[in-house]
Amino acid sequence: MNKGIVIAGATGELGKRLVEKLIAHNPNHQIHVLVRTESPLFDERVQQHIISYDTLDTFKLSSGFDMAYSCLGTTIKTAGSKAQFKYVDHDLTLKFANWAHQHGCSNFACISAIGANKTSHNFYLAVKGETEHDLTQIGFKHLWLIRPSLLLGQRDEFRLGEYLGALLSMFISPFMVGPLAKYKPVQMLQVAETMAKLSDNNDEKEGCHVIQGQALINP
Repeated sequence: MNKGIVIAGATGELGKRLVEKLIAHNPNHQIHVLVRTESPLFDERVQQHIISYDTLDTFKLSSGFDMAYSCLGTTIKTAGSKAQFKYVDHDLTLKFANWAHQHGCSNFACISAIGANKTSHNFYLAVKGETEHDLTQIGFKHLWLIRPSLLLGQRDEFRLGEYLGALLSMFISPFMVGPLAKYKPVQMLQVAETMAKLSDNNDEKEGCHVIQGQALINP
């Protein structure tokens, strides 16, 4: 029986690349995306479901699904405040994860960040770390925490900090070896490729798996 796949955050830069990779890797799987408004990004092979996260608890898919991906995320600048940033990156991610688990989904993958640590003095990394910790408490058979460093690739939204970081990475990446290798910037397409392969990777040992550094490039 074909496995269903559900994605939250599919209209984001990484999310839309993930959808493309999932279609290529899983042409016979049902791919569902949860969106606030219908998007022209997706072709007919993708089933769009217009939802409100405020009422997500009452939403049910007509078919089952075995794999869920969270690409939900924003920046403090875009969100407008630290509180709103945490609402998106932590609260909505946990709400989606709990919804997926309650509907029988046993496999979950979430975008986090290198350095995520709930005790970090860095607010961004602390939120990512708290989200990771709370996800481990839900009880998924397989949980993958994806921790990229700086994400490279063309964006619809110009981000000066990431643009400057990408330029700098061209010069320093060759010197980032050993313990520093995990901080190398990585292409969004490569991260999406790695994530897509997880949908057929259920033979892996049960539990939580962190994917970062070289494992994002050569899974």
